[in-house]
Amino acid sequence: MLLTGEYINKVDEKGRLMIPARLRSMLTGNQVIATKGLDGSCIALFPPDFFDKTFSFAISGDDGMQIFSPAARMFTRRFLSSSQPLDFDSSGRVNLPQSLRAYAGLEPKSEATILGMGNYIEIWSPEKYNDLLNDDEVSISELGEMLAKAKRGM
Repeated sequence: MLLTGEYINKVDEKGRLMIPARLRSMLTGNQVIATKGLDGSCIALFPPDFFDKTFSFAISGDDGMQIFSPAARMFTRRFLSSSQPLDFDSSGRVNLPQSLRAYAGLEPKSEATILGMGNYIEIWSPEKYNDLLNDDEVSISELGEMLAKAKRGM
């Protein structure tokens, strides 16, 4: 089942964020991998198995030759080096690392927009998320068409 929905919760004074029960119930296990989001200043939470499978392929490729690629090494530095495993506490909260909170512009006692993104979760400051949506001049229909064309070209 896909992780879906948009939720608003507050980061508490200790940097913890309650992940909605609906999203937590779709995850297996009690841990996620937190890292910098791909589309701007947000935090991404990945189920460990999806994270390992997806990013192992991205940085090593089928033949293991990606290590010789400057782009793969830079991707690894920027994306994987900021990755950290997080455990849910008994209240369904994760303690967001200060470095990732700073990257996403999430202060203690601030609101956070939590998005189910299919296979992972994004956490945004509401202001940055609204800026991202307002900067996008492409309609959802046009995005769907672009995705369909890209899939046909694969």
